[in-house]
Amino acid sequence: MTLPPDDDQISSSPAGPALPVLAETLRSLFKELGRSQRDFSAHVHWDHTAVSRYLRGERLPPWEFVGTLLREVETARGEPMSPADRDRIAALHRRALEERNGWSALVQVLRQDSQLAEERARRAETELQALATNRQAQDESWRWSAFTSSLAERGWPETSLTALDRVTARTIACLADPTAELTYRTTGVITAGAQSGRTTIGAGVIARALDAGYRLVIVFSGTLNLLRSQTQRRLEEALLASADADQQLQTRFPLLRLTSEESDYRSMPSGSALQFEKRHKALPLFAPPNLYPTVPRLLVVKQNGAVLRKLLQDLRRAGPHLEEVPALIVDFEPSRPYLALHGGVSGDKTAAKTTIDLLRSEIIKLLPRAQLVRFENQVTCTSPTPTMQSESMWDGPPDFVVSAHPREPRWAWEDPA
Repeated sequence: MTLPPDDDQISSSPAGPALPVLAETLRSLFKELGRSQRDFSAHVHWDHTAVSRYLRGERLPPWEFVGTLLREVETARGEPMSPADRDRIAALHRRALEERNGWSALVQVLRQDSQLAEERARRAETELQALATNRQAQDESWRWSAFTSSLAERGWPETSLTALDRVTARTIACLADPTAELTYRTTGVITAGAQSGRTTIGAGVIARALDAGYRLVIVFSGTLNLLRSQTQRRLEEALLASADADQQLQTRFPLLRLTSEESDYRSMPSGSALQFEKRHKALPLFAPPNLYPTVPRLLVVKQNGAVLRKLLQDLRRAGPHLEEVPALIVDFEPSRPYLALHGGVSGDKTAAKTTIDLLRSEIIKLLPRAQLVRFENQVTCTSPTPTMQSESMWDGPPDFVVSAHPREPRWAWEDPA
């Protein structure tokens, strides 16, 4: 890129050099976009003839055009332009304006100064918001803190909160780093018996995962509408801390819920809600500057063929950009039978179960950064069959197992007596 001369060089140059130098600088910046002038003009809604004259140095462009070009270059680079370069280009544009219009340029210079001040203020505010969001999401673990604080307010003893912290921390530590470039899937099992507070533990895992940077959370909650609705309600209570905290949390750390207590997952036009916008186009979504400001999505779906087909169809519509999305899948329904860790097959699967398995496997294939956490009643490792193979993350052996110790006091979701 050809940078404009220093301020001293600009002020000492002979009459009339600023416009050609400005045009050369703008042409150099424009080349970084890698697109035609006509395509660029249509994209920014600017007259093509005017754009051509600006870049050739035949006409002095208004500062609005220069600012638009700089923003497009920053988007293409994936990072902001240095303040020094911006100031030099602004000084060069001002000199060209003065040379062309003399004292009549005063009003335009003041207007340019006002626009520059507003732009700097917006950029500073955006950067401060991003820094605050990143700091709280990474260091303060806002959702996890709000979740445990709500449990403490409801009377949970310190021993139970410590046990919950241990189980969820161990689980998250075994999952992939959502910001890492290396792509791989991990399957984990949390052993927790019936009525042992699975939803509470799962909510804690999800809260920690959202703080870590996972931005798509899919929860499988069984096959009954009543059970799915109950899981949705309890997860919302946990992740939003309380009804009073809903507005505060949604403002600072929004959570887009694609299902509700009353409604299971429904098809969306073009899978729009599963499209993740990137702040910096040149960087992948899992890069921290894009990941932490991105609004996470939560889906609680029952394991029903029709529902899973809708979800699978919308994931396919969302396109290949889902390969960059760190996803967490939580399965609250224990597998029947748990073939992978037993010595053989104990009964045939039903056709319905096979259909659900196939749909879940197809969903996983579209999410190479997906991490699966399953809940099981127990895990028994008894001489696995060497010839037994499975491509399913549900049927295959897990990468890790964490015990929830369900006999610890007050694991259940209900308020203590």
